[in-house]
Amino acid sequence: MINQPITALLNKTVSRIGALVLLGVALAACQSAAVPPLPPVATSVPVVTSAPEVTAAPVVTEPVAAPAATTQPEAAINVATDAKLGKILVDGKGMTLYVFMKDEPDKSNCSGKCIENWPPLLTQGHPTLGEGVDDSMVGTVTLADGSTVVTYDHMPLYTFIKDKAPGDITGQGSNDVWYVVAPDGKAVGKEATINVAEDPKLGKILVDGKGMTLYMYTKDEPDKSNCSGKCIEFWPPLLTQGHPKLGEGVDASMVGTATLADGSMIVTYNHMPLYYWVKDKAPGDTTGQGNNNVWYVVASNGKPVGMDATINVAEDPKLGKILVDGKGMTLYMFTKDEPDKSNCSGKCIENWPPLLTQGHPTLGEGVDASMIGTATLGDGSTIVTYNHMPLYYWVKDKAPGDTTGQGNNNVWYVVAPDGTVVGR
Repeated sequence: MINQPITALLNKTVSRIGALVLLGVALAACQSAAVPPLPPVATSVPVVTSAPEVTAAPVVTEPVAAPAATTQPEAAINVATDAKLGKILVDGKGMTLYVFMKDEPDKSNCSGKCIENWPPLLTQGHPTLGEGVDDSMVGTVTLADGSTVVTYDHMPLYTFIKDKAPGDITGQGSNDVWYVVAPDGKAVGKEATINVAEDPKLGKILVDGKGMTLYMYTKDEPDKSNCSGKCIEFWPPLLTQGHPKLGEGVDASMVGTATLADGSMIVTYNHMPLYYWVKDKAPGDTTGQGNNNVWYVVASNGKPVGMDATINVAEDPKLGKILVDGKGMTLYMFTKDEPDKSNCSGKCIENWPPLLTQGHPTLGEGVDASMIGTATLGDGSTIVTYNHMPLYYWVKDKAPGDTTGQGNNNVWYVVAPDGTVVGR
């Protein structure tokens, strides 16, 4: 009997202890719940459930080039030796540098397609100079796009797109305006050369260093060129940077220079500027001779060859005996002229070129020498007169024997050997 009460007592005690334990656990839980929660770490950052798209700092897999204006390096100029041209300027990679003869001091006149084919030597600061480069000649000038091109002796420097490797000089002499540069600042090969050549028909005439024929323009004045615009495109001047080199037979006392409108120097001979003709393609060509009766090859004595007019008599099947020049081209008289005075100018003189001469004309059989004379035109040139009336050509006559100008506007007529107009 005693064991059962004890057992019951023990069971109650254990139950109470368990209840107390449970109560303690519950109180602990309550106390834990009463503690306020910690503030959130960053309330502005949303919960990300997937990888976000990054836009502010993109991933760069290759280097990005900086703007050219801030990365253009200082240019480099060195001196290289060319087997034919001697010491010339090159850039830091050994690429040949050129000057443009149509530029002006400290001014580039190369733009558009020109600048595409002849990239300028650009720099951000003072160029790095190699041995032999004259620092006193180095400068810069600003191009139209704001970039800075290097100058040497005040002339902008360029490369040429057809030069593919160091040592290439394919731009040398291009269009007679592009030249490589010597360390002394001179355009290499730009000193003109004048030689004397023997033409089978014209005799001894002036040519350049390559044998290309040189011409004189009779509308020029002493030491002054009157050829510009389209004229200068078709008749390029013989330019030089210094005193020309002279071959045997060239009279050094007759050689000089004159300044063109763009500042370049044209060579003169006996005070008359010298030119090429664009249609002459090879040494010995003289296709410009007598062009418009104002362009002539030049003899070594300084006179235009063939400029002394020739007058002959020809038989026309309809008009009878008429005056012609040395090539058989018909000569005309303008009835609005006055004795020993030409009243033809402007468009008139373009369509009716005068028969000009430098001396007394050469006369063929049947020509009356007593009727031959000359008169001075407004530009100072000398026109031949016959019976005191000036003589002219007609631009639409293309071959000897043509008389398409006869009776034109009832004022232009062919001329008989007795000095009268025919068919008036």
